[in-house]
Amino acid sequence: MKELYFKRARQFFFATLGFVSLVFFACLPLYPYFKLPLHPNLVLGMLAFNLLLGVIFISLALFLRKRLFPIKVEEPYWSQRATARYFWLYFLVGIPFAFSFLVFIVFASLALLIEGYLLTVSGLILLKPREEDLI
Repeated sequence: MKELYFKRARQFFFATLGFVSLVFFACLPLYPYFKLPLHPNLVLGMLAFNLLLGVIFISLALFLRKRLFPIKVEEPYWSQRATARYFWLYFLVGIPFAFSFLVFIVFASLALLIEGYLLTVSGLILLKPREEDLI
């Protein structure tokens, strides 16, 4: 049972990673059509803010992971609890990309979109499911 859940947890991880990558690569061909001339200070401010978001939320997710895992397999509803915890940790790590995606829709800042993507992917890799998460 534990091995099957771990396989499904890894599939959930790769699905989340694939979704973020799909959205990122779908935005790249749209950049030439929507790019606006942005002031460099605006771009630097948004990059710094997104980096701050990444540091805060990735650190928070890593801290929460240490508090929320491992989960005992003997507990009732352990698989639902573990899946919900993975989901919310992935949600926290995805906030920098969500911010950069929303700004990309409005201003078409490619640098910000790339930074948000790299922050989210690195956070997801740090939160990759491990077998030690279930005891």
